[in-house]
Amino acid sequence: MSATPQYATFLFRGVSGKTYAIDAYVSDVAGALVTFDGGNGAGASSPDFWTPPEDVILIDYSQVTGTADTTKVRLTVNGRPLQHILRYTIHLTSLNNRPSLQVGFKANSRFSAIQLA
Repeated sequence: MSATPQYATFLFRGVSGKTYAIDAYVSDVAGALVTFDGGNGAGASSPDFWTPPEDVILIDYSQVTGTADTTKVRLTVNGRPLQHILRYTIHLTSLNNRPSLQVGFKANSRFSAIQLA
């Protein structure tokens, strides 16, 4: 199949109560890192990590439908894969009943996500 890049949003809540909606670009290439908005929108040449300015909790992930080669992302912190895998099918932007997430990340850690087939 041919890769079909799409966009996603990771929504975090900080300990201060502030929310961080981080736009992401999913290249639809298995094994590739998701890239995040570094100030000019998320795209292929954007940074492949986001650094939270305070302790945060990932509370929502929403993915645009239509990828061809990948079906999920594995969350990582500081280059270390976590047990958390988010399947696109239950996190689509078109769903109003996406599961509530509660995944914590420390301030100044490097949050990233690896695309999986």
